[in-house]
Amino acid sequence: MDDPLLLAHLNLDVADLPRSAAFYGEHLELPVDVSDAAVRVKWPSFLLVLTPGTPRASDNFHFGFRVATSADVDAWMSRLRARDVPIVAEAERRGSVYVARITDPDAYVIEVFTFL
Repeated sequence: MDDPLLLAHLNLDVADLPRSAAFYGEHLELPVDVSDAAVRVKWPSFLLVLTPGTPRASDNFHFGFRVATSADVDAWMSRLRARDVPIVAEAERRGSVYVARITDPDAYVIEVFTFL
């Protein structure tokens, strides 16, 4: 087989679908498709599916959104701070990345980062 495995979707349990739809759609400005059964956040090659259930956030689990530059990380953090999104870690250089961390309504940790 010549085709590599590509991560195509992630499913997370959330406590409140409308609250999660608002967070990902309004605060993170992502395209969301909302139904009674799930919230789907769609990209051309990736799908984040949020379904009703007990959130399983942990210290070891997180996911990230990559932006083009360090200035973009800072701009996103300013935007999210103005929207009262909880900030776990302010933007800083960590090795070869510039990264900041926030949490969604279910305490899932989300990074906003760029490669340096």
